[in-house]
Amino acid sequence: MEFIDYFATYWLIIKYLILFAAMIILLSSLDDFFIDCYYWIRRIWRKFTVYRKHKPFNVNELYKDVEKPIAIMIPAWQEKGVIADMAALAASTFEYYNYHIFIGTYPNDPETQHDVDIISEHYRNIHKVVTRNPGPTNKSDCLNNIIEQIFIFENSHNITFDVFVLHDAEDLIHPLELKLFNHLVEHNDLIQIPVFPFERKWYDLTTGHYEDEFAENHGKDLIVRESILGFVPSAGVGTALSRRSIEKLQELHDGEVFAIDTLTEDYTLGYELFKEKMKLIFVRVPAEIEYTASNRYGEAIPGKKQELITVREFFPSKFKKAVNQKSRWLTGIALQGWEKIGWADNFKTNYILFRDRKAILTNLANMLAYILVINVLFM
Repeated sequence: MEFIDYFATYWLIIKYLILFAAMIILLSSLDDFFIDCYYWIRRIWRKFTVYRKHKPFNVNELYKDVEKPIAIMIPAWQEKGVIADMAALAASTFEYYNYHIFIGTYPNDPETQHDVDIISEHYRNIHKVVTRNPGPTNKSDCLNNIIEQIFIFENSHNITFDVFVLHDAEDLIHPLELKLFNHLVEHNDLIQIPVFPFERKWYDLTTGHYEDEFAENHGKDLIVRESILGFVPSAGVGTALSRRSIEKLQELHDGEVFAIDTLTEDYTLGYELFKEKMKLIFVRVPAEIEYTASNRYGEAIPGKKQELITVREFFPSKFKKAVNQKSRWLTGIALQGWEKIGWADNFKTNYILFRDRKAILTNLANMLAYILVINVLFM
């Protein structure tokens, strides 16, 4: 064969790869376009129907409820210098009093234990839990150790927690979060509030893509998902579980609450509760806050604005850590989820599961498209 033959064969392959990548991206984009249309049609419809009949929820209503006992669970592996500040800030800003924070540490992580010991001396409702196995283990194992100690704490202190809240050591928790969970948990079994990354500089692309992703998912996708199906996966933070759901998960896992054979226990527990016909909701509630800003002359100007009751979080700023985290999410949700959950017997559930799993193909197609673009530009 002549050089021109090899050259022609190469570009024939490129041609069919372009068609393959374009088809995958087109189908995925049509799927996303449907979600966009559904979201905006629903939003406009509710503006002229629901919101004309019912006034927006007033957060002042949260202060009328009797405070139920709430347990906050925070796994902590090698969180020296982080966990103490996080817990102290939460404990000092909550507009809620009937709660306890349980921090899971590991026997081979004395520095994190030391930080938790110091903060627990200042706050009597912050407690250290040491796992049976040395770390690192997966998050489910740590959470199972924490909740086991919570049950022991209940028996020894004659208390029964009605709400169990999931958080990470990097979270900045809204002061009204517990009041919101307290208000909603009587009629709901899983409550998820939005999670938004802290803003970064425009050129910080690694952390910046998390801002785009969570704005899309927690600003639109979960709203549509809840409306279509009622399946709201936990984000692993900013999630409240009712005692009913904890008992149901224990029943499903032979005494353990969280499944340890998955990389994404939050997603798995959400689907398990949905399958058991329990009530899962995604909640976006705005609260009015007062702030002070400076004008062009340096004068302090007071103001008010609406902000959602959310969890703010620092996401990885290093490319390698972001790849590790995204790999865990993809493996746990798409691959393990497909293996363990399979497919349902109705179209709506399968459509939502398809959206969760399509990244297996779309990620490859996107990467392939970049390579193909380079080839075309070179040509």
